[in-house]
Amino acid sequence: FAMASTSSRMMIRSLGRRGTLGLGLGLDVPRRNRLPRRIRPRMLSGTSNTRPLYAQPSQYVAGVTMEQLENDPSLRDYFDANFGNWREEPDAFTLPAKEKEKEEEEEEEEPSGDDEDDAANASNPHGIILPPSLASRNIRPLVAYLREPSREEGSRSCRRLRSDPLLPLIPGILHGSDPTASPPIYSHEPSSKLSVKTPWFEIQREIDRHHYDHFTSRVYALTVFRAEDAHVGYHKSLQNAAQRSEKQIAYHVDQDAMTVTSARTPSALDVEMANLPKERTPLLENVLVIPSDLQLHPVAHSAFCLNYRRYHPTKPIRLPLRPINEEESPAIKRGGFLLMVNKFVECLVEEGAVIPEFIGVECAGLRAKDVVRGERLVVP
Repeated sequence: FAMASTSSRMMIRSLGRRGTLGLGLGLDVPRRNRLPRRIRPRMLSGTSNTRPLYAQPSQYVAGVTMEQLENDPSLRDYFDANFGNWREEPDAFTLPAKEKEKEEEEEEEEPSGDDEDDAANASNPHGIILPPSLASRNIRPLVAYLREPSREEGSRSCRRLRSDPLLPLIPGILHGSDPTASPPIYSHEPSSKLSVKTPWFEIQREIDRHHYDHFTSRVYALTVFRAEDAHVGYHKSLQNAAQRSEKQIAYHVDQDAMTVTSARTPSALDVEMANLPKERTPLLENVLVIPSDLQLHPVAHSAFCLNYRRYHPTKPIRLPLRPINEEESPAIKRGGFLLMVNKFVECLVEEGAVIPEFIGVECAGLRAKDVVRGERLVVP
């Protein structure tokens, strides 16, 4: 308030006038310059289903209390001039009892990760459902298609696969050894390498869920289908089509009879259900793999290539490191940070054990210039 009083006439003289800011700050605000009605705070009035609420002046002017209003007549005049019926309005937005109950039910029924997968499989009847022995180990499904050697090899063919507007497919290779398979697969054999193409929808779904670094550090159950089985209908959810079908209603106007009748047109759900392809048979089912060599465009965020390495319990997996209990470190609370030299650690996961999302790094008690070593790793 450095611009408060260049003249003593602007000071206390206006404290008693109605429609002015009489706070003793040296600011004379005429009645015509008061707060416009269109930007005044709008509150929802209480209903029969809500408890009675009492207005609070601090909702209109920060820091003002009821005691100040009772003791300061100029402040009361300011409130009466700018907020006419503020005493009749509640101090917060209130909702009817039914809406409150609905919100509480939505909070209680908030879906978890497994529930989201079940909902996705229910909306897409062609979704891959893993057996409990794999789903309980924190393994998620992926779908790929076999590439035709004569038509889908080379730079031009791969560029055409990636640029498909309906079903963009990312080329790659399935390689690596698996001595636990029946029969065993060894990497020096030419038959161990398989040219595949992965729908971009599958990759984007997992990147959104686990981020880029974690996506290439997870184990997936890969299902490979034939090249001619690639169809966008297998990857689209029918839930959005059902919502669109509710709005597709056509109206017929008869000008002679002066009547308007509604007729439902074929919905998007009916069209997509009719165009769904037939059932398909996988060539390879639930092959444990680790995504590798994911190449993304630096600007467009589109994928160029995605390979897969076969996984078995005797093969190490790179798990990301994540700091935990940072609030218990005196150095970090003072503004310090962890300079992580290694962001991943290679681990061997026993057969049948749950594959963890990350390895925790205990930060409790860390001080400045401390070196974090292996004894601080929290292995599940």
